[in-house]
Amino acid sequence: MGIIHSLSPDLINQIAAGEVIESTHSILKELIENSIDAGASKIEIATESAGLGRILVSDDGHGIAKEDLPLAVKRYATSKIQNFHDLEHLFTFGFRGEALASIASVSRLVIESGTEGNRTANRVVVEEGKIVSEEEIPFFQGTKIEIKDLFYNTPVRRKFLKTESGEEKKNRTRVQTMALGEPSISFRYVQNGKEVFFVQKEEPLERVLSVYGENLRDHLLPVHTSRNGMTLRGFISHPDFYKSSRTGQFFFVNNRSVELKFSAQILKRCYGELLPSGAFPYAFLFFDLPFEFVDVNVHPQKKEVRFLSEETVTGILFQGITEVLRTSTPVEFLEMRRRLSMPIPYDNAGDKLQYGGESSPSLGGFGFGSRVSPTGFGGTQTEGSPLLGPSHIEGRPGFSLEGIGAGTNLHLLGENLSKHHLFVPKKHFGVIFETFILAEAEDGLYIIDQHTAHERIRYEEVLRDLKSKAYKSQSLLTPIRLELTKEEAEEMIAEKQRFSELGITLEPFSGGTILIREVPSYIDPGKETETILDLWERFRSKDPEEKELYDEMAKCVACRSAIKKGDQVSDPIIGELLQRLSYCENPSLCPHGRPTLIKLTRKDLETMFHRI
Repeated sequence: MGIIHSLSPDLINQIAAGEVIESTHSILKELIENSIDAGASKIEIATESAGLGRILVSDDGHGIAKEDLPLAVKRYATSKIQNFHDLEHLFTFGFRGEALASIASVSRLVIESGTEGNRTANRVVVEEGKIVSEEEIPFFQGTKIEIKDLFYNTPVRRKFLKTESGEEKKNRTRVQTMALGEPSISFRYVQNGKEVFFVQKEEPLERVLSVYGENLRDHLLPVHTSRNGMTLRGFISHPDFYKSSRTGQFFFVNNRSVELKFSAQILKRCYGELLPSGAFPYAFLFFDLPFEFVDVNVHPQKKEVRFLSEETVTGILFQGITEVLRTSTPVEFLEMRRRLSMPIPYDNAGDKLQYGGESSPSLGGFGFGSRVSPTGFGGTQTEGSPLLGPSHIEGRPGFSLEGIGAGTNLHLLGENLSKHHLFVPKKHFGVIFETFILAEAEDGLYIIDQHTAHERIRYEEVLRDLKSKAYKSQSLLTPIRLELTKEEAEEMIAEKQRFSELGITLEPFSGGTILIREVPSYIDPGKETETILDLWERFRSKDPEEKELYDEMAKCVACRSAIKKGDQVSDPIIGELLQRLSYCENPSLCPHGRPTLIKLTRKDLETMFHRI
C-alpha cells in the first residue's frame, strides 16, 4: 500500500497559517492591507491581550458584497487578480486569497460588511475554517473583522510567542509602519481599551513627525529624484541626528513596507565618515516603480520583493541620498564657530599677537564653555584666520606645541598629571584631506584622525566627571520638550531613575510629551535632545549596569560633541587637541575601538626610501 496521500483542507489551511501568520502583528498587517485595498479613508484597530484574546479591524472602505462573504474565507479566492498578467502588474497589497482562510483556520472569526446601495449589512461567523452562521445586520459602510481566541486549536503556536508586552510592542510598531506608508488614511489603534496611536489624514512629512516625534522636524532632509520612470522620495536625517540602531530606517516599494537587503550598505556608503561608528541615520524612503518592474510574490509574508534590475534601484537610492547630503547646508559650520569660542592659554606673548590674543578660540569650546569671541556669529573673519582658514602644509615649518598650555581642563585629571608615553607630540603640520592631522614626535611621524582623537578626549573627560560626580546639573529656565508617541513616553519615563543618575531630570507632561527640567554641565548646549534620545536608544537595546551606564553616557556625549571630518580647525586648536590626547589614558583608540592615530617611525620612513 502506498504511503503518499492528499492532505485534508483543514490541515492545508493550518500549514498555510504557519507561513502567513508569524504572530499577531502579521494578522494586523494582512487585515490592514485588505482595508487599504478596499479604499478606506479611516482604519481603526483594537487588540486585547496582545491580540491573542481579541483583534478588531474596521474600515470605511467599499465593503464585501453578501454573495462574496462565503468566498472571502475560502483559500485562493480573491478579487485582486484573475490571470497571470494581473500578477505581474499588481497595484494591490493582497492578491493570494489565503490570509482570511489561514486566519480562520486557527481562530474564531467574525466578518461584518456593508456595501453602497444596500439597506442592510451582512455578518458571517467562521470557526475552524467553516461558516457556522450568516445573517443580515443594520447597515453601515465598510468592513469589520473580529478575531477571537487566536491559536486556540494550535496551542503549540502560542508557546513560540514572546511575552504579552513584547507582542503588544510589535503590534504598535506594525501599525505605525503601515501608517507611515499611507498618510492619506487616518489610523487609530487601541490596546486593552487604551488609545495608544492616532493620526489623521496628513502630508507625508507630517505623518513621519506624527509617528516618530516632532524632534525630527529640524533634522530631516527631503529626498526626491527620478530616473527612467522611477522615483525615490522621502526623508533622511542630517548627519547630526542619528540612532544607535537601524530601527529608524523604513523603506517602501509602491507604498508596501519591505526589507531591502542592500539598504543598510547603501546608507552607510552614502554617509561615510559623516557619522561616527555605530551610528545609523533615520530614513523614510519610498520607491515609486512601474508595477511590472517589481515581483512581490517571493516571500510568504511579502516582506521582501524582487526587482527586474536591482542595480537600477540601488543606483537611484545612492544618487538620491548623495545628492541631498552633498547639497544640504552644513549645520556644523555655525556650530563649529560656537564650539571654538573659548580662549586658549598661551605662555608666549608673540603667539597671542599672532593668533588673536585673548579672543583666540580654544579646544575648550568643544563642550567646556560658551564664551563668545569678539568675532562672534556676526563678526568678520580676516583672510588667513586660524579659526576658519584651511591649514596649508606646503612650505611651512610646523606649529610648535611648546608655547601651548596643557589644556584648559587638564587640571581635572588630578595632581599626578603626566603625558602618556605612547604619544608625546612636539609640533604639527596642519590637516590633510580635511580629516587627518600630521604631527611630529620624538619617535616618529603621527597621522591623527581629528574626529576619533577628539572623541577619545571627550569620552575620558565625561567619564571622569561621572565617576567623580564632578559635574553639576543645571535647571533650565525653559524646559526642553521631547515629542514622542504615548508608548515611547511611558517607556522613557520608566527609565527616569537611570537618567537621574546621570544628572538628567525628566518629567511627564501630556500625551507623548516629556519635559527635560535639568541637564548636566558635561552635555554641550544645543545637544541635549540628540544626546538624551541617543542614550535612551541604548537603554532600549540593552540593560546596562551602573558602571556601563556611565560608559554609555560618555560615549553618547563624545559622539555628539566631537569635531567631525571636514570641520576646519585652527592651528592652536589642533595644538591643544594633540596636547589633551597625549594626556589620555588610552590615546590610540576612540571609545568605539577605532584607531585615533598611526605612527611612522624614522626607521619606517628611511626603509621606504631605501636609505637603510
